[in-house]
Amino acid sequence: MITNVELLNTQIFQDFPPEDLDRIIHGLTEKNFHPNETIIYRGDPGYSLFLILGGTVEVTLINDEGIEYTINTQTQGDNFGEMALMTGEPRSANVKAVTEVRLAELHQDVFFELIAEHPKLGDAFLRQLAQRRGKTLMRQQFADLERSEIIANLFAQQPPSVDCFLGKTKWISDVNNSIKRLSAIDSHVLVLGERGTGKDLAARFIHFNGPSKSRPLFHLDCANPPPIQRESGTDKSGEKDELLLEIAQESALFGHSADAGSYARGIRKGYLELAEGGAVVLENIDSLTAHLQLHLIQYLKEGTFVRAGETERISSRTRLISTASGTFENLKTQGGLEPELLSLVSGEILLMKPLRERKKDIPVLADHLVQEYNKKFSKNVTGFSEEALNSLVDHDWPLNMDEMQQVLERAVVIADGDTITEKQVFMNPPTFSETGKFNLLKIPFFRHVADYPFFPEALRFVTVPFIFGLIILTLVGPPQRNPANLIVWAIWWPFLIFSILVGARSWCGFCPMPALSEWLNRKRSNFYPLPAFLVKYGSWIGISGFALILVAEHVTHMFTEARATSVLLLSILIGTTATNVLFGKRSWCKHFCPLGRMVADSSAISIVELGSNSNVCSSQCQTHDCIKDGNCPMGIHPSAAAVSKDCILCLSCLKRCRHQSVRLNVRFPWYEFFVKEKWNEAEGIFAVTLTALVLAIKLPSIRPLAQFAEQHMWSNHAVNDFVVSVMIGMVFIFLVLAASGVLSGESWKKNFAVLGSSYLFLAFAGFFNIYFHELVYHGHNFLPWIVEMSGFGATVPREWITPELGTLKVMVPLITLAGSIASLLLLSRLARKHSIPPFVRKGHQGILLVTTLVFLVIS
Repeated sequence: MITNVELLNTQIFQDFPPEDLDRIIHGLTEKNFHPNETIIYRGDPGYSLFLILGGTVEVTLINDEGIEYTINTQTQGDNFGEMALMTGEPRSANVKAVTEVRLAELHQDVFFELIAEHPKLGDAFLRQLAQRRGKTLMRQQFADLERSEIIANLFAQQPPSVDCFLGKTKWISDVNNSIKRLSAIDSHVLVLGERGTGKDLAARFIHFNGPSKSRPLFHLDCANPPPIQRESGTDKSGEKDELLLEIAQESALFGHSADAGSYARGIRKGYLELAEGGAVVLENIDSLTAHLQLHLIQYLKEGTFVRAGETERISSRTRLISTASGTFENLKTQGGLEPELLSLVSGEILLMKPLRERKKDIPVLADHLVQEYNKKFSKNVTGFSEEALNSLVDHDWPLNMDEMQQVLERAVVIADGDTITEKQVFMNPPTFSETGKFNLLKIPFFRHVADYPFFPEALRFVTVPFIFGLIILTLVGPPQRNPANLIVWAIWWPFLIFSILVGARSWCGFCPMPALSEWLNRKRSNFYPLPAFLVKYGSWIGISGFALILVAEHVTHMFTEARATSVLLLSILIGTTATNVLFGKRSWCKHFCPLGRMVADSSAISIVELGSNSNVCSSQCQTHDCIKDGNCPMGIHPSAAAVSKDCILCLSCLKRCRHQSVRLNVRFPWYEFFVKEKWNEAEGIFAVTLTALVLAIKLPSIRPLAQFAEQHMWSNHAVNDFVVSVMIGMVFIFLVLAASGVLSGESWKKNFAVLGSSYLFLAFAGFFNIYFHELVYHGHNFLPWIVEMSGFGATVPREWITPELGTLKVMVPLITLAGSIASLLLLSRLARKHSIPPFVRKGHQGILLVTTLVFLVIS
């Protein structure tokens, strides 16, 4: 039974005296629903309001792909269904119970009776809607207005937050002057422009800057009108049934009587009637059905219309502001609009320019949007870095303001300081396509694993004790013949490198190194800001650190010296902990980690990528849960992850995406190279440098070079190894630059960027073989060394516990050949695609072939 206390807890009745609630309770119907039970469906007839007495409900919609997504969540004290209560229109969304839910249903007839007896109810209802919809002009005495006037003021469009278009180009001045002129006259207006150019905003400016601004402005998307029944009327192709579309358009625009058809449950006033003296915006007017176009022509010529199901003509004086994409000539020639209707609605024409044609307006618009999103998300972002602002201006914005709003809202959400950086501006999302890819999440097993709350984070229960155990054993165990040291170089490193090919940067998702700093930071929320120069040059620090580590491994003989290995592991652990403690979670991983940089730059050849359906993200997502509140540890959006080096495949975005937009795709390992359009010389640096490092590490071990160094250079072997390695690496890089044309002209940068990237397959094969070689030639010592360390070496015969790994030796040259073939094929394809001169292509092919032969010799 509904009680007075429960009503006092609702927004509408919270200020009512208890004695007035007894009569109101008798007009309510109590209803109960179980979790996941649907309360109302979109398209259901609606003549009532629901008050939530207990529990939580979700307001949802289903998109064209059949995916249900949440647009609002309401709890105890909230209400839903006010539009249906006032107008009798069908429900515009689905509502389902999340928990056990108790509702009080208030029917329309009872509501109007209660209004007459309790005027405070009307005031409370208006006050709540004013707060919810931001309609400060609606606070009027309910009883003094006719019902149509109430509906018009409640549900009409509201004035925009600004009174003109922002910018500093001449076009902005011209369009604002045009809007000022159009606001002063009564002519119908046709606004033309691409998607996102502000056509609807222009329509609102025209209305609210004119003498009729106190009158209502209604908006109808002719391509997607309010439904007139449950949307089951679709044909086999999935397109909306033409008849249902026509009925919905007619019902919204002209209204209908109670006898209009099975969909009608009462009289519905159309927008042309409700907007009397005001205006109606017809978005996508070219989507009106042929019958409705004729109906509209008659209204525009006579000023009267007939509701569906009636015969009496209704007079209405309403201005039409129509919008359409494309040009006026296209509307005339494509036949979407009746010529007479086009002539009638285009008494005045306003053309909207796309952002790419008014670049100077972009900084002004960006600053305005940032301030708006600061308020929405309680942030204090003051501006953009120079690189970020340049990237905004350089972008062509194919979706115009629709795209800019998405990009900047996400940037503000993930901004961790007062300035938005270039890495926080996600643009050029890949067009969603299944070409050359397969979404692993379509397989139930992978979907189940990905949705598991503790995957892959739970793998740290293995990796953390593993790495700490290795550090301790290499530090206190035998200096040589140490099984922990063998695990590092013969097992862990080959596994880590191989994981790049099959899982991109997934190792970083459960890397044990950040664990200590995260435990120390578990109760902290404030960190030092990362110095700007470290952000700018962090990737170069990571690459340099990786090169230094790779050379140090061989100069200090880490493969056999356990103490040197422990120093390396401790150094990385200390660097990770110190950086994360000072600058916050994952700051080491984002900017400095040498291993992370190697994994990130190598991930371009991975057969796995994380991405999203950018169409779903841009059209349906309003919450940004996948990146909000630090949900993505690397601060990127899944729509940018497929072409980013920074995604660690932690799957947090996948778990938090309500629209199932995130994809975990299997792809060809060369896919990323073929879809890349913009290159710079930094693109080829890593692949060429890694190849040079492999040569620099392995070539000095060849006897002739080693003997030459001993006879003609320093007596210190470590110094000799280091100097020779540096010289070899520098010579190789110079040869690649020369082949790219560095000595002949400026085009070398493009040549180096494109063709240098093709070295990655061969470099990866040579790099992997360095550690795979350790497994093949020394892995058989693992068990014997464990027995020796435990003191049973004299008891257990060595041959009993020594596995035969010799058959794996054949894999080393095969891996090299596979990498070489992939690099050569990629080089040829990229050279053709980007019109690289033949002499440059042949020069790089020669270097790759010679390098392959050297790799085969030194393996």
